Amino acid sequence: MREHGDSYEITYGAIRIEPTAHTVLVQGVPVHLAQMEYRLLIYLLQHIGETLARQDILSEVWGTPATLKTRTVDIHVCTIRKKLLLDKDLETIMGVGYRLRARREGLKS
Repeated sequence: MREHGDSYEITYGAIRIEPTAHTVLVQGVPVHLAQMEYRLLIYLLQHIGETLARQDILSEVWGTPATLKTRTVDIHVCTIRKKLLLDKDLETIMGVGYRLRARREGLKS
């Protein structure tokens, strides 16, 4: 994360997030994310390199009981992949969940 006075930004590859303005840019172009897509993106960025179970994502991002059977996480991950060009970086871990791959440059501070 980079701090600029009272604000900061999160950078992951070509993605730049300005949390105080609630904006997401990909290669400098603004991308609209729905509220839950944005929350899921932030959660994934907080856990780079970790395999996250679908149930844990549901519980932490949606506040939904982990026992609930739903495809919500899968649908939102698919949408984020498309909107943010994360096909290679946002991996599906079959039978478990998802992992946002650690990049060489990683999450810039």
